[in-house]
Amino acid sequence: MSRMGQSPEPAAARPEQLIGALIPPATRRFAPLAPLDLPVLPRLDLPADAPFESFLLDVARLDASGRFSARSLLTTLAWSPGHRVDLRVGTDVVVISSCVDGRQAVGGRGELTLPVSARALAGLDREGWIVLVAIPARGALIVHPPALIARLLTDYYGRQPGPDGRIHGDD
Repeated sequence: MSRMGQSPEPAAARPEQLIGALIPPATRRFAPLAPLDLPVLPRLDLPADAPFESFLLDVARLDASGRFSARSLLTTLAWSPGHRVDLRVGTDVVVISSCVDGRQAVGGRGELTLPVSARALAGLDREGWIVLVAIPARGALIVHPPALIARLLTDYYGRQPGPDGRIHGDD
């Protein structure tokens, strides 16, 4: 006598059957995609003799959502809460510029938000420090990771003459 749901054959004699609901569907494998080139940002067309005073610098810290506050630079740029901006991303840089139909806006407390995709492409650390460069004449706020500034300064100081008058990078 067999119980309901059980076969009269011993378990070892029955062939194993797969349960269709637990088998994933067959998937086609596609060839790996070629990596995309990062977009090249257009030049800001600053005159070569632009006075360094036309650049304003600040540092800020990103929060977990990618927000940062730069009220003094935003005031200089005349970007008040609700002002529309757009972002362009490149290697080691995010350029934020005024744009009437921009996808982002300055927050009510003078904060801006960098989306996670922009932070990742520009090499900005989550909840890390950022270096801000405002160029009021161009209505732009440029965001860099501190590592870029450190590399630029290292290169600059490496080209300075040492006590013996030689430039260390020319060895």
